Amino acid sequence: MTTITDVKSHEKAFVQTIVGRFTLGIILSAFSGVMLLLSFPPYGIWWLAWFAFVPGIYAQYRLFPVKYSSLAPALYLLVWLGLYLARLFGTEFGPFFTYLGVLVGILAYFTYRERAFIERTRYRWLALQGVVAWVGFEMVRATFIPVIATSAFIGYSQATQAWLIQPVSIFSVYGLNMLIMLVNYALAQGVIAWYDNRQKRPINETLDMRLARNWLVTTVVLFVGWVGISLVILNSAPQDPSTLRVAALRANYPLPAHWDEVNTSQVRFDTFAQQAREAAAQGAQVLVTSEMMFNFDPQVEFTEDFRTIAKETDAYIFIGYSVIKEGEPSRNQTVLLSPEGTFSEVYNKTHIPPGESYDVKGGTFPVFETSFGRMSALICADGNYTDIARNLTANGAQLIAAPYKEFPGFGEQLWQNITFRAVENQTAMVVTGATSVAAIIDPYGRQIALDVNKDGSKVVLVGDVSLGRGAGTLYTSLGDILGWATLAGLVFFLVYPSLQKSLAKKET
Repeated sequence: MTTITDVKSHEKAFVQTIVGRFTLGIILSAFSGVMLLLSFPPYGIWWLAWFAFVPGIYAQYRLFPVKYSSLAPALYLLVWLGLYLARLFGTEFGPFFTYLGVLVGILAYFTYRERAFIERTRYRWLALQGVVAWVGFEMVRATFIPVIATSAFIGYSQATQAWLIQPVSIFSVYGLNMLIMLVNYALAQGVIAWYDNRQKRPINETLDMRLARNWLVTTVVLFVGWVGISLVILNSAPQDPSTLRVAALRANYPLPAHWDEVNTSQVRFDTFAQQAREAAAQGAQVLVTSEMMFNFDPQVEFTEDFRTIAKETDAYIFIGYSVIKEGEPSRNQTVLLSPEGTFSEVYNKTHIPPGESYDVKGGTFPVFETSFGRMSALICADGNYTDIARNLTANGAQLIAAPYKEFPGFGEQLWQNITFRAVENQTAMVVTGATSVAAIIDPYGRQIALDVNKDGSKVVLVGDVSLGRGAGTLYTSLGDILGWATLAGLVFFLVYPSLQKSLAKKET
């Protein structure tokens, strides 16, 4: 006979179970966020990215009640991107945290609907929907959200692993993003299926073990194939290539020249001249300054001084400058000066973030013939998108200079973005930040030289780098096809659940 005491005891146990599962769900979701954060610089524990989402996915589908299942992605995004964006841009950049709040709100809404759909269809769409939703949204922000662009792409966490990232030259960074997310979802399905089998859940609430096993086998095959292709590409690289000695001249001036009231044009030129001579003493043949290092056009002011340095150092010099003067068209440009004193066609910044505006727009992709090979430049935000380096390489670039005027935290990360621009198109890249980053990257994404200092420092970074073939890759020709495909998949899964639910109702 059941007593009132027994009923109360059962109710208490039930409540304790719900509270316990809810608490565990919060802990596991936050743990996913922590692992994602640690997989990126400055921590760089890259292998965490391959299973970081698993605790959060498990919490979403097995710990939180359906009504609150969207808490899982909301929590790991807040822990990961909240801290990531704070370090990247600084806490004073309120709009980025508004972006994060909107992102979390959108995902919370759709993941609530998502779980109902996944359970209704017995989990057969879980992995596919999860992969295309994540990577499809990466395509959205890379295409339509300025400044953020490709930053924090999950694939960027692998930037130091040249043995692993070479297929990006075929399948794009979106292909790598898809593979990482597929591994996460396949592992999560395995954990959920194991849990369901252990708990002997009702068959209509169970993730079929055969389904989980099939996805795991498929994922292993794709992962092994990806690594195999990567090793083949890397091993096919010339074993003893000819190299060019290049230098990144980081002057450690935090402000753009046109805002700097302390360091005059003469002071900046003197710093440049000193660093140029230092680099030349180490044998550098190509020198790269930062974005907006000067607040004047070197073909108009200090012209003979620049030519003197070019002749003295016998080096090609990429000069970054901005012209923001009343009565003149505003512009943000880079020009290449030869040892003979000849200026190249200028490159104009193409991707202009909010807060910047120039009368002279980018959109052309000049490549400069030199005695060493074909060279070109992009500027700052251009490197955070995939199209500029692709267009420059399609025009024959073998080496691309990448001057930046970076936020300190962004300097910790941006060399990852540029690493993927190098691998995508198999072209060399030279990064020169204003304060916190300098990097020399070969066509296979190997960091020949890298200096990162979030606090800022003056650096002359010199390294020997092989040039790209200038012929591009399959990716150079095809572009971000996989990114657009996942975006189409994202749209499909926004529409299909409602259609499927309507059809299911009609059938009953």
